[in-house]
Amino acid sequence: MKFSKIAAVYKKESRDILRDRRTLISMILIPILLYPLLFSIIGQIMSAGAAKLEREQNIIVVKAGAPAPFLKLIRDDEKLQIVYSENPEADLFDGKIAAIVEVSTVNKINPIRLIFDAAVDRSRIAKKRIDEIFNQYKLQEQQLHLQEKGIEPSEFSAFGVSYINTASPSRMGGGLFVAIIPMLLIVTLALGAMYPAIDLTAGEKERGTLETILTVPISRTALLIGKYLTVFTIGLITGILNLLSMISTYSLGLIQLGIISGKLDFALSPQVIVILFIMLIPLALFVSAAILGVSLFARSFKDAQNLITPFYLLLIFPTFFALTPGIELNMTLALIPILNVCLLFKELLLGNFQYDLIFAVFLSNALFAFTGFLILSRLFNAEKILFAEGKGFHFAFNPSKMERRKTANPSEAMLLFAVIMMLQFYLGSLLPLKFSIPGFLGMQVLLIFLPVMAFIWFGKLRFKSALNLKGFHSAALFGTILISFGGLHIVAWLAQLQATLFPESLDAAEALESVLNFEKSGFQPVTALLLFALTPAICEEIIFRGVLLSSFKTRMTPAAAILLTGLLFGISHMSIFRIMPTALLGIYLTYITYRTGSIYLAMLGHAINNAIALGVVLYPQVASSLPWLTDLTRASPLLVISAILLIATGTLLVGVTGKRVPRKVSTRYSIELIFGSKRTGTNRFD
Repeated sequence: MKFSKIAAVYKKESRDILRDRRTLISMILIPILLYPLLFSIIGQIMSAGAAKLEREQNIIVVKAGAPAPFLKLIRDDEKLQIVYSENPEADLFDGKIAAIVEVSTVNKINPIRLIFDAAVDRSRIAKKRIDEIFNQYKLQEQQLHLQEKGIEPSEFSAFGVSYINTASPSRMGGGLFVAIIPMLLIVTLALGAMYPAIDLTAGEKERGTLETILTVPISRTALLIGKYLTVFTIGLITGILNLLSMISTYSLGLIQLGIISGKLDFALSPQVIVILFIMLIPLALFVSAAILGVSLFARSFKDAQNLITPFYLLLIFPTFFALTPGIELNMTLALIPILNVCLLFKELLLGNFQYDLIFAVFLSNALFAFTGFLILSRLFNAEKILFAEGKGFHFAFNPSKMERRKTANPSEAMLLFAVIMMLQFYLGSLLPLKFSIPGFLGMQVLLIFLPVMAFIWFGKLRFKSALNLKGFHSAALFGTILISFGGLHIVAWLAQLQATLFPESLDAAEALESVLNFEKSGFQPVTALLLFALTPAICEEIIFRGVLLSSFKTRMTPAAAILLTGLLFGISHMSIFRIMPTALLGIYLTYITYRTGSIYLAMLGHAINNAIALGVVLYPQVASSLPWLTDLTRASPLLVISAILLIATGTLLVGVTGKRVPRKVSTRYSIELIFGSKRTGTNRFD
């Protein structure tokens, strides 16, 4: 590979991109002009509005019976005006008055009540002003009662409280800034990389120039590297300009709004600036690879925008976790892309330097960027992805007019998954609350089973191939049982690890246990087994190990199809505290189905997992005798080794089912038997 060719591609693509008006707007105009303009205008408008409200006089109603000293304090306040109203509650709702003060004859402890509308700015300001008068009146009354008893009020002021803020002005300013900068940085960096990525892939497809470029005497890898570096450069420049603009705008804004006054300041040391810029490099590499990879699947500029928009939201999703109070950067979170950079920026802006975490964040993002480029390279060298024509959804109100197909395409399967997720979100919790036991059954049958059946019928799919309804070997059956029992150990360990990282997950587990506890909920063990073990094993498997897997494996590599199906299975449970263990469960159930071609084995493994989890809840006295299910720290090494051996043996039995094994079996051939390959195929049931 000649670097001169890569440089030529890079120079050519960069020049063309920089001539694009949209790129210049997102890269230069927005950070340099728009941020200061918006901050200045919005800040001035907000300041002017707040000042206007502070100058206004609040009109209030004081009902009869208010103490005379309290009324005098209100009348002495120039910003409060007392008026009479026949229907003060209606006037408060209409905004004619700001608050109502009345005296309660029932409540002797707090006889004076304040009624206000917290949704209205003027009413909130009036509440604040009347609160100050309440405190004055309370202090006067206390001093008066003490003097009547012959006690000096100063005797009750023997000590006070002084407050010392150890945060420096720059740290205080950084504390305000860290709440928004990570999210804005990710948004603008991805926005800067988005348009060049679309133009260099889908744009060339639409213009018909991609085929011409591929005829140039240059390798595809060199061509891809040139395009990749172009997108990376534009994204990085956009990120740097946005970071500089946000920092400058924020610093100047504090001064212009008059907030500093010795209490707030904001300045970054050269050390922080260098670290921030270095961290932007692997982040920009990762984001560029991800956006370029998504753009390769598009056929036109419009199609690319439709594909990237949800992916764009997925990229900025981790930034919201960085805004969550109490979340701090550690070694575990340092391995999560996007989130690790956001948390690191937060620590750096507060002046916290932990170089082991800084190195971990840089290394993990560099590995993610390298992995992303490898995946991108495989996609760019795949003809059916690079030149895919794309097909619409195969649905019709009259299925007899359609040709019968074996499986759905991935886009159709993902649409079905989205519909079922929507049904589960809006109706999944209502059915059990309203109909109790029939509601739990309806949640599975009505919201999963029937939509899948309707999808197959309308899509004119073959039930056997679309749902992987194939027979299985007795060895695969035994292997599935071994994997299921061994996998329980790993799933339990993962759940405990998650509970250590997120103690809040224990609350969700306790809520689930209260639902499954038949003594409290009225469920009998047989009914609970039917509702929470057998029914989900059938209904959930037909969508994940059925429609989704059968569609994915026709367009993806085995590893990609298995991992994606397992991840979607974890996401479908709609709980951040259950994604990790359920995704792992989904991965090994998907592997079993992929290798054997039979969904029945996945149903069996699913039912075993749910039944044992149900037994732990229903019969805690039995579960206490199995420490490796409830507390992994109490598990003996023999149990750990046994679980690993169960999984290994079960995987081997599932992987070699139906194979013709030669006399001399190499290590490579053994791996191919377990995970599959083009040379060995999958198994005799395919």
